[in-house]
Amino acid sequence: MHKAWLFVTATLLAAVLLIWSLEALGPESGWFAFLVVWLPMTWLGTVSRMVTPRLPDSYHVLRDFERDGRVYEALGVRVCKSALRRGPLARFNPDLHLPAELNAENLVRLDQRMRDAEASHAILLVALAGVAAHAAMRGWWVAAGSTAMFDLLINGYPVMLQRYNRALLHERYGLSSSSGGDDER
Repeated sequence: MHKAWLFVTATLLAAVLLIWSLEALGPESGWFAFLVVWLPMTWLGTVSRMVTPRLPDSYHVLRDFERDGRVYEALGVRVCKSALRRGPLARFNPDLHLPAELNAENLVRLDQRMRDAEASHAILLVALAGVAAHAAMRGWWVAAGSTAMFDLLINGYPVMLQRYNRALLHERYGLSSSSGGDDER
């Protein structure tokens, strides 16, 4: 019952804030673009404690170009990693750190949490790309550009970061395909 109440409350709060921001700021506003990305992300972060969004294992398979990390590093993923490890943003995902005890069970659990975080951000990345496309079709160029930029920063970079970190986890600790995917090295 507590989980259902939390789900309904989080959903209603996100919807009310989104509608309020649309009315107060207008659909073409850069601030609305920020909130149209931020509010669903915080909503999904809240409700994923009750209902974890998952993608097929085939999605999580690391491609050859991802395994050494150079592509993600060239795209600035280490800056994202630094920002998310320190300061107020570090509080959003306290479970995405190496466990104190480095055993196979804890590492597999961390790998799954990384996959879950990646799935949440990937789902939102695609959904909000649709919002940016809608704004572009309406000719709301500031909103379209701002939504796309915030979507990349708030969802795209966390997706890349989880894939980058999973590659490091697999390289350093040799997780096998039994850890939840087919990306054994």
